[in-house]
Amino acid sequence: MSVQKSIVIRFYYDYRFLLKSFVYLSFLLSGLSYSFAESESNKSLMLSNENIEVFFPSLSKIFLNLNESAPSISESEQFTKITRSNKIIAEASKGVSVNFNVSGLSIHENRPGQSYDQSFRTVGSIYVKKPVYHWGGLKAKSRIAELKDEYAVQQTIASKANLIMQIKSAFMDLVLLNFKLDLAKDALSICEENEEDLVKRKELGIATELMVSQATIEKLEQSIEIAEFNRLLITQKAFFKHDTGFYDKIVFDIPEKFETFYNKHEFGKGIPQLLGSISSQTVEELKSQINIEKENIKIADSNLKPKVNLVGGFYQDQIDLPNKAESVRRNNFLVGVEANWALWDSSHSKGMRSLALAKKRQFEIQLESNTKRLRLEMNGLQAQMFNLAKQIDLARQLVSTANNRFEKSQIEFDINQITHTIYFSSKLDLSKARLSLIQTVFAYFQVKEKYEFHLQYPK
Repeated sequence: MSVQKSIVIRFYYDYRFLLKSFVYLSFLLSGLSYSFAESESNKSLMLSNENIEVFFPSLSKIFLNLNESAPSISESEQFTKITRSNKIIAEASKGVSVNFNVSGLSIHENRPGQSYDQSFRTVGSIYVKKPVYHWGGLKAKSRIAELKDEYAVQQTIASKANLIMQIKSAFMDLVLLNFKLDLAKDALSICEENEEDLVKRKELGIATELMVSQATIEKLEQSIEIAEFNRLLITQKAFFKHDTGFYDKIVFDIPEKFETFYNKHEFGKGIPQLLGSISSQTVEELKSQINIEKENIKIADSNLKPKVNLVGGFYQDQIDLPNKAESVRRNNFLVGVEANWALWDSSHSKGMRSLALAKKRQFEIQLESNTKRLRLEMNGLQAQMFNLAKQIDLARQLVSTANNRFEKSQIEFDINQITHTIYFSSKLDLSKARLSLIQTVFAYFQVKEKYEFHLQYPK
């Protein structure tokens, strides 16, 4: 009895232990899945934030109407229509061809031993032909047209993605140029204040004429720099509008949320790994050319082989009746098979085959070289992103240090402990530090866009 009781008690405690373990394990797994989902969500959010159009709504508007407005997209679409038309032409060579002929004739007959005769007659003919077997030559020509059409469609998609990348890069260049212009205007204001301050000091005998002249030179140099920035901005804006086909007003000022982003965001954390296949326009073009030359080899091989066609026709003629002056018109119907065999072409087909083999091998060598080169370029872009991420951290520290120096110099300048020149220098250093930070951030974005473009290149 006691043995049974101890077994029951032990089973009860084992059951409670298992239940607790199961509950604890469930909580643990749910916590892990939640933390994993949260980390994936944070990673996704971090990657989505590294898109420049998130902070500049003008870009989203430009991309919305890009298919209808951008000249390069329209050009790519016409190229696709050309290759599609060539595909129709190649497919037609495998189909049925029908020829119809009608002739009106004035016949003059002068048969021996008979009187001269003249008459008007109309005769007609219809000829139908359908290729049956050409040793793969017609299929190869059709396949070449199909390969060119596939490449054209692929390049239309790639050209749009490339145009978007170029637009983003050009937009960032314009934003940076506009920011440089704003900094130059701020610097000009400081130069003017410095000149006015030195003029007053000169009247008090504290400053010299040389110091005033130097301040005037700095002001004029700053004005020249502003004029140059304005010229570049007008020119680049005109090209940007032409390339995008977007002529509405575009704001190139840096929004506050973007300043907050690049001052706090951890760059370099969400860089995609270089694991899958990568491609480029050159690589895909070489692949297409290799396949085309394979088909050209088939065409060359089929040139000196008999081509079998199914033929049929109807034609009219006239024959003389035996021992009579009259002629009779006949209607003839033909159905059959014809074989056309080119027996000798002075090594033309041999030369075509040799040329196709050589070009195919040349393209294969170029493909291998370009693939390796692209892989090296991608490794270089990835290394650049990591390096630029470190530069961004250093640039932030530089901005922070320059800002602290400027705040202190402003306090000291207000109580006349430093000159206007030192104050101007601290302000200029802060502007240069801010410019360096934004330049580095935009460089990171541009490299990342190029890196992801090759990773996501249409294949």
